[in-house]
Amino acid sequence: RCCYLPPPCLPSSSSSSASSPSCRSTSRTMMYAYLLLASCILPAQSMAFAPSAVSSSLAIPALRPTVNHRSRFVSSSSLAAARRSPILMMATETSTESVAESTGVYACTQCSSPISLEESECRNCGAAIKREEVGYVDLTPESMKKRKVSTSSSSSSDESSPVQTLRQLANNPLVSAFLAGAGAQMDGQPLRQELFRTPVVSWLYERGWRAGFASAGFPGIEKEYELVMDFFQEARNKTVVDLSCGSGLMVRRLAKSRAYSKVIAVDYSENMLGEVIQRKKEENCPDFDIIRADVASLPFVDGSLDAIHSGAALHCWPYVQDGLKEVHRVLKPGGRFFASTFLWGVPDEVISLQANLGPRQRQYRFFSVEELEWLMRGAGFKDVNVERRDRCALIRCRKEEATV
Repeated sequence: RCCYLPPPCLPSSSSSSASSPSCRSTSRTMMYAYLLLASCILPAQSMAFAPSAVSSSLAIPALRPTVNHRSRFVSSSSLAAARRSPILMMATETSTESVAESTGVYACTQCSSPISLEESECRNCGAAIKREEVGYVDLTPESMKKRKVSTSSSSSSDESSPVQTLRQLANNPLVSAFLAGAGAQMDGQPLRQELFRTPVVSWLYERGWRAGFASAGFPGIEKEYELVMDFFQEARNKTVVDLSCGSGLMVRRLAKSRAYSKVIAVDYSENMLGEVIQRKKEENCPDFDIIRADVASLPFVDGSLDAIHSGAALHCWPYVQDGLKEVHRVLKPGGRFFASTFLWGVPDEVISLQANLGPRQRQYRFFSVEELEWLMRGAGFKDVNVERRDRCALIRCRKEEATV
């Protein structure tokens, strides 16, 4: 704005003849100063010259588009405004715009800004992006909130604190599963979740555990894969996610189909993701991203995914309502959600819907058809179809199309 303010000591037209030489010299100096300042601020195409020497000598920080933290979404209008910024034209290669364009789907679980898996921290808030040695990226909220500590002394003091030690102990899947089984589970760590974080169950899952679901009416992985591919027709050449992927039974098939431009495996269990990585190598599977994430806080940008599959998983989620809300949030308008889960082996009318919602009511969570329909519509999904197959439910629904 200062480029358009009249510089001090400029002579007016009526008094130009009466102005002193010193005043005229000062005026010329001020005019040169304003022109120099304008050359650094105004867009280059509007200037008659390009002050490359001046601009290259100035250290101008890159600007980031405004982030709406309430909706966890970087608006297209704010991003476009940032692109038009004359200062951003001089440093756009290192801005958040480049991160958003290179990744497209991932977001920080602390500040919701777009992130790149190739970097070690969020550019906006500094939250850690931790790549584990086994090969997956940990984007859970508890992992990302651990920011880099500048001094080694503060880091060592934090690690040795009793509170930190107890938290690490409670996060051990063997300990948390034992506590949950004994009725002393930690908040958000029910047995139905922690059991699948243990190395024993992760190892057994694809060695007979999952095949046993056929007795409850589950169609089997090959048949479910066919159903998923048919339901995801509109997501061809787009981005799909296998949420709560387990050992990778479905995600490996989705990747091998080569029907999608990007395939992402997501699970909360560290040991399950280890199985995914091992089997991916053994089968020489096409590449796909492997992410550790919490279903109640998915590390994706709003409206960035085209389809999500979650097989035999909803009954393991600590808070089903929160997870479904997150699935709805990250899907694009018209995006599709396919899931399978367990139903009660008793008539629907004897099930209390409200009593079945909390994470502590029972070790395992089962549903009625009516409840699943209610949960899907409550999360915002349309065209909800819950197909009953004995004690198995196959769920198909979609996110409503955007209205103009």
